[in-house]
Amino acid sequence: MDYKDFTPRKEAYDGFVKLRKTVLESIDRGNFGDVFSDLCANAMTGDCVAQDVVAYFFNKGVPNFLPENYDLYMSWQILAGANGNEFALEKLEFFLNPALDPIVDDEEILTTAMESRIIDKDNALMVISNLICEGIVDELKIDPKKLIKFANKAEPYSPIRNRAYLDAIQKSIPKVVNFLMS
Repeated sequence: MDYKDFTPRKEAYDGFVKLRKTVLESIDRGNFGDVFSDLCANAMTGDCVAQDVVAYFFNKGVPNFLPENYDLYMSWQILAGANGNEFALEKLEFFLNPALDPIVDDEEILTTAMESRIIDKDNALMVISNLICEGIVDELKIDPKKLIKFANKAEPYSPIRNRAYLDAIQKSIPKVVNFLMS
């Protein structure tokens, strides 16, 4: 785990809106496949805004082009958060709450992390959320190159599908705490 530069929320949001619009317009132009492939190529290089947009399209699906796929949605969204996208981290906040609460509620962890300047009162939630996402990526061995090789079939949300992500959150908590306390 390490600190990454964050893509500020406004910049990430504006980039998300622009890229999403470009992809949506490509449907009408008849070149969705090419535009989505380019988007995925950027996401694979670590572009956290592109990762967030790829997540969006797997979450929503695109009729006749791309099926809804919960695992790919979550994996790309978590990668965007792990790579410092503040807008993606904001969207993941409810999902990350089971890990955030025990860390944020522990005065000793917060005090130690603030004294070592890992976090401050203004960035604590973003940094801790980012670290949890990094932990999930490590636990699940999420690799963008492998995410591109997907079966073109719908895989909607189910509690069983979500279990792997919840388990990864729980396994990441001690790692995040150790990092914050070091």
